[in-house]
Amino acid sequence: MKKILIPIIILLCLAGGGFALWRSLEANVFSADLFPDKTTINGIDCSGLTRKQVKEKLTDEWNSKSFSFTAEGRAIGSIDTLNFTYDIDDAIANLKRENFLSAALNHYFGSDFDVTLDMTVKKVNKKFTKALKNADYLKEEEITKTKDAYVDLSTEEFEIVPEVYGNNIDYTALTDKIKELVAEGKFQMEYIASKFYQQPAVTADSDEIKERQEFCKKYLTSKVTYIMGKEEIKISPEWLEKIFDIEVVESGDVSEAEQNAAEEAASKVTVNEDAVREYVEDFAKEYNTLGKTREFTSLSGRKIKVSGGDYGFALSRDKETEQLIKDLQSGKEVKREPIWLMTGFTDYNKEDDIGDTYVEVSLTEQHLWYFKEGKKIVDCPVVTGNVNQGYGTPAGTFSLSYKQRNATLKGTNADGSDYESPVSYWMPFYGNYGMHDAPWRSSFGGSIYRGNGSHGCVNMPVASAGKLFENLADKGVPVIVHW
Repeated sequence: MKKILIPIIILLCLAGGGFALWRSLEANVFSADLFPDKTTINGIDCSGLTRKQVKEKLTDEWNSKSFSFTAEGRAIGSIDTLNFTYDIDDAIANLKRENFLSAALNHYFGSDFDVTLDMTVKKVNKKFTKALKNADYLKEEEITKTKDAYVDLSTEEFEIVPEVYGNNIDYTALTDKIKELVAEGKFQMEYIASKFYQQPAVTADSDEIKERQEFCKKYLTSKVTYIMGKEEIKISPEWLEKIFDIEVVESGDVSEAEQNAAEEAASKVTVNEDAVREYVEDFAKEYNTLGKTREFTSLSGRKIKVSGGDYGFALSRDKETEQLIKDLQSGKEVKREPIWLMTGFTDYNKEDDIGDTYVEVSLTEQHLWYFKEGKKIVDCPVVTGNVNQGYGTPAGTFSLSYKQRNATLKGTNADGSDYESPVSYWMPFYGNYGMHDAPWRSSFGGSIYRGNGSHGCVNMPVASAGKLFENLADKGVPVIVHW
């Protein structure tokens, strides 16, 4: 029994002594803010410094270094200053506890307290990041950018476009490696660019991209088709993804019939009305022809560009938005023309909405031609607006407003007096500007318009005006006026 008690008593004494030693160090060493004499941290003398002062000194020392790069043992470049922020407060506070024996020997016998800690980088400053990204010596001469695999939404084939493995640098990975080295007190890296190439986040054989493809096939096939003359246009998958708010709730491990029923009940498709409006605005910008600049070959043989005017196709944005929302919400196949605010004289054609029936007025040649279904009907000289008195005839592509027999034209002369001019054939195309007969004139064409022109209308010989009137539709015929 005595043989057993003696070791127990010795162990208890040692434990008690150790506890007393620990309590002594806890009270006098571990809790002290000042580091004792002969303290060296990461090779830097920190004797008599507070924890805050130690952090500042270590930080200043580390940030005074340059970080250099080598390749195959040869120096290729460096970044002069670091200016990093370090997360070392807790590590400094725990240095004495974690190095218990060295702290005890220093406290009781004055021996060296020589310790190390990792200089964990908390934040890399913007200046260093910019210098890193601008370092040409870290880049390949010809750069191919890494790209993720994706589902092509430009068509309803929804093909998977494979990923691209490029040679552009992943600066996040490179920065992490630099931080790791700096924390260990290493300020040089043997740089191998290929270790830091950006890697695709999504590959063509991933489940993620295959699920994406199935999703697109199921939900992003347009059921609305616009009839645009001879062309049919569907809403693109890119736009459908913006327009539809789609939530699919997985049904779990059930029978096929139960799964189908669950998917039908759980799949909720709602229409984002703001996105529909945005689509209609984009559609209008793409397909409206009203006021566009048209390239035109004059019957005189000149190639010209005509801008402005009120002729063309223009979408009714509000009405089309309202109707498209209804069509999309119905979930049914819909094929129709857009709701136009105004239309041209022919079927829609984005490239040529004039067709083969139109009036051409050349202000330069002072001449008018009328083609009807490709056949020239009228070819005559005219007199247009008196440019010297500010009565110029407006240029542009216009739409015949209407036509009227036996009208009286009224207005004000340059001297302020009023005029009334009865005409037999009145064919306005832009407000009070129009084509009409001018029986008071004995000659047309040439330079008459410069000093003795009209108030802006297109004056025609009586016979030509009558022929034009008889062959024009009631309204809508394009009237192209140009210099």
